[in-house]
Amino acid sequence: MNRLLILIILFTFIILSSCQMGKKLTTTTTNIVTTTEVGKEPLFTSLTILNKQLKAYEKIEMRLNAKVDIKSLVNPYDYDSLNIFGEFTSPLGKKITLPAFWYKEYEIILDENWQGSGSNVPVGEPKGLETVVLKDNEYYLFRFLPTEIGKWTYRISVKHQGELIQTFNGDLEILNNQNNYKGVIQVEPTHKRNFIFEDGSMYIPIGQNTSWYANRARKTYDYDVWFKNMQEVGANVGRIWLSQRCFSLHYGEKFDDFTSRQNEAARLDRVITLASQYDIYILLTLINHGQFSQYVNPDWHNNPWNIVNGGILSKPREFFYNEEAKKIYKSQLLYLIGRYSYSNHIFAWELWNEVDWTDSNPLDVYQWHKEMSQFLKDYDPYHHIVSTSYKGETGMAYGLSTIDFVNSHSYDYANKVMNRELPSRINAIWNIYQKPVLFSELGINAESGGATYELDPTGITIHQQLWASMMGGGGGGAMNWWWDSWVHPHNLYYRFKGAATYSKELDLRGSTYVQLSSLKEVTISHDKVNILGYRIDNRMYIYLFDRDWTYKYQNIKAKEEVEISIPFVNGIYQVRIYDTKTGDVILTKEAIIADDSFKIILPTFYEDIALIVG
Repeated sequence: MNRLLILIILFTFIILSSCQMGKKLTTTTTNIVTTTEVGKEPLFTSLTILNKQLKAYEKIEMRLNAKVDIKSLVNPYDYDSLNIFGEFTSPLGKKITLPAFWYKEYEIILDENWQGSGSNVPVGEPKGLETVVLKDNEYYLFRFLPTEIGKWTYRISVKHQGELIQTFNGDLEILNNQNNYKGVIQVEPTHKRNFIFEDGSMYIPIGQNTSWYANRARKTYDYDVWFKNMQEVGANVGRIWLSQRCFSLHYGEKFDDFTSRQNEAARLDRVITLASQYDIYILLTLINHGQFSQYVNPDWHNNPWNIVNGGILSKPREFFYNEEAKKIYKSQLLYLIGRYSYSNHIFAWELWNEVDWTDSNPLDVYQWHKEMSQFLKDYDPYHHIVSTSYKGETGMAYGLSTIDFVNSHSYDYANKVMNRELPSRINAIWNIYQKPVLFSELGINAESGGATYELDPTGITIHQQLWASMMGGGGGGAMNWWWDSWVHPHNLYYRFKGAATYSKELDLRGSTYVQLSSLKEVTISHDKVNILGYRIDNRMYIYLFDRDWTYKYQNIKAKEEVEISIPFVNGIYQVRIYDTKTGDVILTKEAIIADDSFKIILPTFYEDIALIVG
């Protein structure tokens, strides 16, 4: 009897003590403390760190170990139903808040013995059938990129139906790393013309579209080939669509459940890893127009959002204003942030490709962009920049403060002198929006790579659009389409080398920003030569070209002893003259300026030539 009385008193004391501690029950495992609200069933037992070493600037993965069958309880892709966020605090007090995402383990295999369709590829390229083998293990995962060494702390919060039911607290000791981490890409804040990394260094995008894999057998191994070839010539940007062809999450069996598209998420994992390996920065296009169009590249009839396919929308345009659709799409954005925002090789989130080709109302599109771009700003802890695109050069959403740069498109250059026309368009667009202007699609033919090849078999327009945009006020080189049916099969990668090499020397930061084409005092002794470029503080970047040169007119005569004169600060400067095709320095000399004017007689050139004075 006495023993029973003692047990009752002890049990009562434990209950009273737990109430005084704020109605919490706490257990500790090593450095992890898990806390569960009394009366709430805990969903997770522990947290496992998957990395062998924890280093700064390297992705860390943390798995939540479930106590129950999560998929029998909720749709794990619905962040309103089960919302799991981690707050990571750095040694200096910086906070990074990330959503967890539902992850299915996988292995990607290339069967090199495959002899079926798509097995005929050029010698030396990866060959075979790519297969994503999805495994049974599924769980919530965090991908976190620490940007400081030392002790980080974290707090994981689990909310079910809006109620906090469980937390995890712990710390991570982050080791030093010799990686040259420059941070994510931002808009250069002074002149708002270009891009920089977080560390302040310049980023001049030079590259092309790489929007989907083309070979239906080797699939993402296409990117091994394209990215390798691009890296070898110095190109540093690609553009990828989350399309119905590949990578889109909502193009599975259900519009709000990405289970059947985990294979495509795995493939996108692989491509982003390759981008980091080859130093390619990805403009990630989240939706392409055809998914929500019945008229232009129409695929609405296949779209899982369509009510006839089990969705909730009877018309494509409802996607832009239906409140339930917007709520569900925000869950997809959270999923993308959780899975991919760790990567500094995401150049930008591009909300749409050519959104005005959808069945939509311009005002609805504007309001949708206002809401979704702000959502990305609020929830992406690494602050990747945000854009979108229209089928032309301008669009209403570019005026939003949450859209960071103008992402123009044009295929209207078949009968234009690109070096003269493109800079004037860039500057006109910049004058409207006061934001960097990057033509992410530019060309002379919108129909096919074969038709483009017939017009321009050697890729002269690639060379011109890179130099004209880079040196004519653009945020970087204008990007070509038809990477898979023009550039790669005809090995036109060499066309990127000159601009890519020169771009590494471009430093457009400074207290002044003057385009040389705007200076009336510039003189050129040859009436067929025009000028582009910049005067930035005490340095100049100069591009000179034959004013009539196009892919149609290639009979360019030699320019001999051309003299140029540009107003400049007195001093002693080094002058480097570049071959624009190869990026090689063909002449270095010293210039002494004593009369506020830089003068030089150029070596003989034909189509174009470039200089750096500084």
